[in-house]
Amino acid sequence: MLQGFKSLPLWASMMAHQSDATCFSKALEGDSKAARQLIANLSPKAHALAWRILGESTEAEDIVQAAFIKLFETKQYDGKSALSTYLHTIVTRLCFDKLRSSGSHKLDYGFESDELLTDDELNPIESLEKKQSDSNVQHAMLFLNARQRAALALWAYHDASIPEIAKATGIEVNAAHQLLHRAKINLRKKMEELGYD
Repeated sequence: MLQGFKSLPLWASMMAHQSDATCFSKALEGDSKAARQLIANLSPKAHALAWRILGESTEAEDIVQAAFIKLFETKQYDGKSALSTYLHTIVTRLCFDKLRSSGSHKLDYGFESDELLTDDELNPIESLEKKQSDSNVQHAMLFLNARQRAALALWAYHDASIPEIAKATGIEVNAAHQLLHRAKINLRKKMEELGYD
């Protein structure tokens, strides 16, 4: 169900982080080309994260725009983690604020899946099955509370560690570990209830 996620090799990941940090520094100095490049690099995964938390593409676009504005305005990136990790923290918290203000979703801790295979690596039948599976996972995730959706999305689709999930969701590391564990259990149960295998 959540298998099939793959991550970049460590060296490629480090190069991407350095490139993003360089673009960010140049953008802060007024280089509009660097700013556009940074937005192009980071937007797809930021949008995917917001979409998985909110369940709505248009709202996710608004969140990503607000996150970039906040990123460029606050200028607080310290370089200790990848810039994408820092942006994902902003996106996650903006999503939580949006859900909290709308009152349409529970935002509790729930203590009661973008490095996937690309379609060109699959034959047409496998590609269709993968798309259906991704759709099923996303549908089942919508039944979880927002914090569980965020933890799963960060872990499964953005290779976030437990400390990174804790930072993004604003909770302690032990609570983040428990949150992710519960989210996996609840997703598995919901997938079974919905008849997705």
